Amino acid sequence: MSDARTGVLHEEHALLGASFVPSETTGLLAVRSYAREAVGAPAAGEARLTDLTGATYLLVSGSDAEPLAYATFAGKPLPVGECSFSATLSGDGSLLSMPLVARCGDTEFVVIDPSPRGEALAAWTGLLARAESDGARAFPLVSICDASEMLVPLALCGPAAEHVLSDYLHDASLPTPGQVRQLRLDAIDVVVVRPGAPLAQDIVVVLVPPARARVLWRSLLSFTEVSPVGVPAFAGLLAGALPWGELLVGAGPERVSRDRLVRWGLVRDGGDFVGGRALA
Repeated sequence: MSDARTGVLHEEHALLGASFVPSETTGLLAVRSYAREAVGAPAAGEARLTDLTGATYLLVSGSDAEPLAYATFAGKPLPVGECSFSATLSGDGSLLSMPLVARCGDTEFVVIDPSPRGEALAAWTGLLARAESDGARAFPLVSICDASEMLVPLALCGPAAEHVLSDYLHDASLPTPGQVRQLRLDAIDVVVVRPGAPLAQDIVVVLVPPARARVLWRSLLSFTEVSPVGVPAFAGLLAGALPWGELLVGAGPERVSRDRLVRWGLVRDGGDFVGGRALA
Protein backbone atom coordinates (compact mmCIF):
# COMPACT_ATOMS: atom_id res chain seq x y z
CA MET A 1 0.00 0.00 0.00
CA SER A 2 3.01 2.33 0.44
CA ASP A 3 3.33 2.67 -3.34
CA ALA A 4 -0.30 3.69 -3.77
CA ARG A 5 -1.29 7.28 -4.51
CA THR A 6 -3.55 9.16 -2.14
CA GLY A 7 -6.44 11.44 -3.01
CA VAL A 8 -7.01 15.03 -1.96
CA LEU A 9 -9.15 13.98 1.02
CA HIS A 10 -6.90 11.20 2.31
CA GLU A 11 -6.03 13.01 5.56
CA GLU A 12 -9.71 13.76 6.19
CA HIS A 13 -10.53 10.08 5.87
CA ALA A 14 -7.65 9.07 8.12
CA LEU A 15 -8.97 11.41 10.84
CA LEU A 16 -12.24 9.45 10.68
CA GLY A 17 -10.44 6.14 11.17
CA ALA A 18 -10.72 4.99 7.58
CA SER A 19 -9.17 1.86 6.17
CA PHE A 20 -8.08 1.92 2.55
CA VAL A 21 -7.74 -0.36 -0.44
CA PRO A 22 -5.65 0.45 -3.56
CA SER A 23 -7.34 0.54 -6.94
CA GLU A 24 -5.75 -1.83 -9.46
CA THR A 25 -6.82 0.52 -12.24
CA THR A 26 -5.44 3.85 -10.99
CA GLY A 27 -3.26 2.97 -7.98
CA LEU A 28 -5.24 5.48 -5.91
CA LEU A 29 -6.33 4.52 -2.42
CA ALA A 30 -10.09 4.22 -2.01
CA VAL A 31 -11.84 4.30 1.36
CA ARG A 32 -12.86 0.77 2.26
CA SER A 33 -14.69 1.69 5.46
CA TYR A 34 -14.61 3.95 8.51
CA ALA A 35 -14.07 3.03 12.13
CA ARG A 36 -17.73 3.68 13.02
CA GLU A 37 -19.40 3.40 9.64
CA ALA A 38 -23.19 3.47 9.40
CA VAL A 39 -24.67 0.14 8.36
CA GLY A 40 -27.64 -0.36 6.04
CA ALA A 41 -29.63 1.95 3.84
CA PRO A 42 -30.18 5.50 5.13
CA ALA A 43 -33.52 6.06 6.81
CA ALA A 44 -35.86 8.96 6.12
CA GLY A 45 -34.04 12.19 6.92
CA GLU A 46 -30.58 10.63 6.49
CA ALA A 47 -27.90 10.62 3.81
CA ARG A 48 -24.59 8.86 3.29
CA LEU A 49 -21.52 10.71 1.96
CA THR A 50 -18.81 8.95 -0.05
CA ASP A 51 -15.58 10.12 -1.65
CA LEU A 52 -15.46 8.07 -4.86
CA THR A 53 -11.73 8.71 -5.34
CA GLY A 54 -10.15 5.38 -6.19
CA ALA A 55 -13.31 4.02 -7.80
CA THR A 56 -13.47 3.91 -11.60
CA TYR A 57 -13.94 7.56 -12.58
CA LEU A 58 -12.99 8.36 -16.15
CA LEU A 59 -12.94 11.45 -18.34
CA VAL A 60 -13.40 10.58 -22.02
CA SER A 61 -12.57 13.65 -24.08
CA GLY A 62 -11.56 14.82 -27.54
CA SER A 63 -13.09 15.06 -30.98
CA ASP A 64 -13.70 11.31 -31.08
CA ALA A 65 -15.23 11.13 -27.58
CA GLU A 66 -18.79 11.10 -28.91
CA PRO A 67 -18.34 8.25 -31.43
CA LEU A 68 -16.37 6.22 -28.88
CA ALA A 69 -19.08 6.75 -26.25
CA TYR A 70 -21.76 5.85 -28.81
CA ALA A 71 -19.98 2.58 -29.57
CA THR A 72 -19.04 1.70 -25.97
CA PHE A 73 -22.18 2.65 -24.05
CA ALA A 74 -25.33 0.97 -25.29
CA GLY A 75 -27.82 3.30 -23.61
CA LYS A 76 -29.55 6.27 -25.15
CA PRO A 77 -27.36 8.90 -26.86
CA LEU A 78 -26.76 11.74 -24.43
CA PRO A 79 -27.15 15.43 -25.28
CA VAL A 80 -24.87 17.83 -23.40
CA GLY A 81 -26.17 18.23 -19.87
CA GLU A 82 -27.73 14.79 -19.48
CA CYS A 83 -26.69 11.57 -17.75
CA SER A 84 -27.89 7.97 -17.56
CA PHE A 85 -26.85 4.50 -16.58
CA SER A 86 -25.78 2.54 -19.64
CA ALA A 87 -24.79 -1.03 -20.43
CA THR A 88 -21.31 -1.79 -21.69
CA LEU A 89 -21.09 -5.08 -23.59
CA SER A 90 -18.27 -7.25 -24.85
CA GLY A 91 -18.14 -8.26 -28.49
CA ASP A 92 -20.11 -11.44 -27.80
CA GLY A 93 -22.95 -9.51 -26.16
CA SER A 94 -22.00 -10.29 -22.55
CA LEU A 95 -22.70 -7.56 -20.01
CA LEU A 96 -19.49 -6.08 -18.58
CA SER A 97 -20.71 -3.07 -16.64
CA MET A 98 -23.53 -0.58 -16.12
CA PRO A 99 -21.76 2.72 -15.40
CA LEU A 100 -23.22 6.16 -14.85
CA VAL A 101 -22.35 8.21 -17.95
CA ALA A 102 -22.64 12.01 -17.93
CA ARG A 103 -22.11 14.26 -20.93
CA CYS A 104 -20.56 17.44 -19.57
CA GLY A 105 -19.63 19.07 -22.89
CA ASP A 106 -19.59 18.62 -26.64
CA THR A 107 -16.43 16.53 -26.40
CA GLU A 108 -16.44 15.44 -22.73
CA PHE A 109 -18.03 12.46 -21.01
CA VAL A 110 -17.61 11.49 -17.35
CA VAL A 111 -17.96 7.77 -16.56
CA ILE A 112 -18.39 6.52 -12.97
CA ASP A 113 -18.55 2.91 -11.77
CA PRO A 114 -17.90 2.25 -8.04
CA SER A 115 -18.85 -1.43 -8.35
CA PRO A 116 -16.44 -4.38 -8.71
CA ARG A 117 -17.09 -4.14 -12.47
CA GLY A 118 -15.28 -0.82 -12.70
CA GLU A 119 -11.85 -2.26 -13.42
CA ALA A 120 -13.16 -4.33 -16.34
CA LEU A 121 -15.00 -1.27 -17.64
CA ALA A 122 -11.85 0.87 -17.60
CA ALA A 123 -9.79 -1.81 -19.34
CA TRP A 124 -12.44 -2.45 -22.01
CA THR A 125 -13.01 1.25 -22.74
CA GLY A 126 -9.27 1.74 -23.17
CA LEU A 127 -9.07 -1.28 -25.46
CA LEU A 128 -11.86 0.05 -27.68
CA ALA A 129 -10.20 3.46 -27.82
CA ARG A 130 -7.04 1.83 -29.19
CA ALA A 131 -8.87 -0.44 -31.65
CA GLU A 132 -7.81 -0.30 -35.29
CA SER A 133 -9.80 -0.55 -38.50
CA ASP A 134 -7.98 -1.16 -41.80
CA GLY A 135 -4.65 -0.47 -40.12
CA ALA A 136 -5.69 2.86 -38.57
CA ARG A 137 -7.06 3.71 -35.15
CA ALA A 138 -10.83 3.92 -35.18
CA PHE A 139 -10.82 6.73 -32.57
CA PRO A 140 -7.50 8.56 -32.94
CA LEU A 141 -8.70 11.82 -31.37
CA VAL A 142 -9.78 10.64 -27.96
CA SER A 143 -8.20 10.70 -24.51
CA ILE A 144 -9.22 8.53 -21.54
CA CYS A 145 -7.85 9.37 -18.11
CA ASP A 146 -8.66 9.02 -14.44
CA ALA A 147 -10.43 12.23 -13.45
CA SER A 148 -9.88 12.12 -9.68
CA GLU A 149 -7.22 14.82 -9.68
CA MET A 150 -9.32 17.10 -11.92
CA LEU A 151 -12.57 17.13 -9.96
CA VAL A 152 -13.08 15.19 -6.73
CA PRO A 153 -16.21 12.98 -6.92
CA LEU A 154 -18.39 13.18 -3.82
CA ALA A 155 -21.62 11.15 -3.71
CA LEU A 156 -24.60 11.77 -1.46
CA CYS A 157 -27.12 8.95 -1.19
CA GLY A 158 -30.32 8.92 0.83
CA PRO A 159 -33.65 10.68 1.36
CA ALA A 160 -31.91 13.76 2.82
CA ALA A 161 -29.46 14.24 -0.08
CA GLU A 162 -31.56 16.79 -1.95
CA HIS A 163 -32.42 18.72 1.21
CA VAL A 164 -28.78 18.94 2.29
CA LEU A 165 -27.49 20.17 -1.06
CA SER A 166 -30.40 22.58 -1.51
CA ASP A 167 -29.28 24.31 1.68
CA TYR A 168 -26.25 25.61 -0.25
CA LEU A 169 -28.31 27.02 -3.11
CA HIS A 170 -29.75 30.51 -3.21
CA ASP A 171 -31.12 31.49 -6.62
CA ALA A 172 -30.65 28.09 -8.27
CA SER A 173 -31.93 24.54 -7.96
CA LEU A 174 -30.48 21.08 -8.25
CA PRO A 175 -30.70 19.41 -11.65
CA THR A 176 -33.72 17.21 -12.18
CA PRO A 177 -33.06 13.45 -12.36
CA GLY A 178 -31.18 12.62 -15.55
CA GLN A 179 -29.48 16.01 -15.79
CA VAL A 180 -25.99 17.45 -15.29
CA ARG A 181 -25.57 21.07 -14.25
CA GLN A 182 -22.84 23.47 -13.19
CA LEU A 183 -23.77 25.14 -9.92
CA ARG A 184 -22.34 27.18 -7.08
CA LEU A 185 -22.70 25.60 -3.68
CA ASP A 186 -22.26 28.77 -1.65
CA ALA A 187 -18.95 30.00 -3.15
CA ILE A 188 -17.80 26.69 -4.62
CA ASP A 189 -18.23 26.01 -8.34
CA VAL A 190 -19.16 22.36 -8.87
CA VAL A 191 -20.69 20.00 -11.42
CA VAL A 192 -23.75 18.14 -10.14
CA VAL A 193 -24.72 14.82 -11.72
CA ARG A 194 -28.12 13.40 -10.81
CA PRO A 195 -29.02 9.92 -12.08
CA GLY A 196 -32.53 9.49 -13.43
CA ALA A 197 -32.97 5.73 -13.07
CA PRO A 198 -36.02 4.46 -11.17
CA LEU A 199 -35.40 4.38 -7.40
CA ALA A 200 -32.11 6.32 -7.83
CA GLN A 201 -33.46 9.86 -7.39
CA ASP A 202 -31.89 10.04 -3.92
CA ILE A 203 -28.37 9.74 -5.38
CA VAL A 204 -26.44 12.90 -6.30
CA VAL A 205 -22.79 13.07 -7.39
CA VAL A 206 -20.96 16.38 -6.92
CA LEU A 207 -17.69 16.95 -8.80
CA VAL A 208 -15.59 19.42 -6.82
CA PRO A 209 -12.37 21.31 -7.65
CA PRO A 210 -9.56 19.74 -5.56
CA ALA A 211 -8.69 23.05 -3.91
CA ARG A 212 -12.21 23.29 -2.44
CA ALA A 213 -12.91 19.61 -1.80
CA ARG A 214 -11.82 19.66 1.86
CA VAL A 215 -14.01 22.67 2.62
CA LEU A 216 -17.09 21.06 1.07
CA TRP A 217 -16.37 17.65 2.64
CA ARG A 218 -16.24 19.13 6.15
CA SER A 219 -19.25 21.30 5.48
CA LEU A 220 -21.36 18.35 4.34
CA LEU A 221 -20.35 16.33 7.39
CA SER A 222 -21.47 19.21 9.63
CA PHE A 223 -25.06 18.19 8.87
CA THR A 224 -26.23 15.81 11.58
CA GLU A 225 -28.16 13.78 9.01
CA VAL A 226 -25.01 13.06 6.95
CA SER A 227 -22.60 10.22 7.78
CA PRO A 228 -19.58 9.00 5.77
CA VAL A 229 -19.32 5.54 4.24
CA GLY A 230 -16.64 3.88 2.11
CA VAL A 231 -16.82 3.03 -1.56
CA PRO A 232 -17.98 -0.59 -1.03
CA ALA A 233 -20.87 0.58 1.15
CA PHE A 234 -21.89 3.15 -1.46
CA ALA A 235 -21.73 0.48 -4.17
CA GLY A 236 -24.02 -1.62 -1.99
CA LEU A 237 -26.47 1.26 -1.62
CA LEU A 238 -26.39 1.77 -5.37
CA ALA A 239 -27.09 -1.92 -5.91
CA GLY A 240 -30.06 -1.71 -3.60
CA ALA A 241 -31.48 1.32 -5.41
CA LEU A 242 -31.25 0.00 -8.98
CA PRO A 243 -33.40 -2.67 -10.65
CA TRP A 244 -30.26 -4.41 -11.92
CA GLY A 245 -28.51 -4.16 -8.58
CA GLU A 246 -28.02 -7.92 -8.25
CA LEU A 247 -25.63 -7.75 -11.20
CA LEU A 248 -23.42 -5.07 -9.63
CA VAL A 249 -21.92 -7.38 -7.02
CA GLY A 250 -20.12 -9.56 -9.58
CA ALA A 251 -17.03 -8.69 -11.58
CA GLY A 252 -17.14 -11.08 -14.55
CA PRO A 253 -19.19 -10.97 -17.77
CA GLU A 254 -22.87 -11.84 -17.43
CA ARG A 255 -25.33 -13.15 -20.01
CA VAL A 256 -28.42 -10.97 -19.75
CA SER A 257 -31.29 -10.98 -22.24
CA ARG A 258 -31.89 -7.96 -24.41
CA ASP A 259 -35.47 -7.77 -23.10
CA ARG A 260 -34.24 -7.25 -19.54
CA LEU A 261 -31.67 -4.65 -20.56
CA VAL A 262 -34.29 -2.76 -22.58
CA ARG A 263 -36.76 -2.89 -19.69
CA TRP A 264 -34.10 -1.40 -17.41
CA GLY A 265 -33.28 1.34 -19.93
CA LEU A 266 -29.67 0.20 -20.30
CA VAL A 267 -29.66 -0.36 -24.09
CA ARG A 268 -31.17 1.56 -26.99
CA ASP A 269 -33.00 0.24 -30.02
CA GLY A 270 -30.95 -1.33 -32.80
CA GLY A 271 -27.51 -2.88 -32.62
CA ASP A 272 -25.22 0.06 -33.42
CA PHE A 273 -22.99 -0.46 -30.37
CA VAL A 274 -20.31 -2.98 -29.46
CA GLY A 275 -22.00 -6.30 -28.72
CA GLY A 276 -25.34 -5.16 -30.13
CA ARG A 277 -25.55 -7.70 -32.93
CA ALA A 278 -24.55 -10.59 -30.65
CA LEU A 279 -27.07 -9.42 -28.06
CA ALA A 280 -29.86 -9.47 -30.65
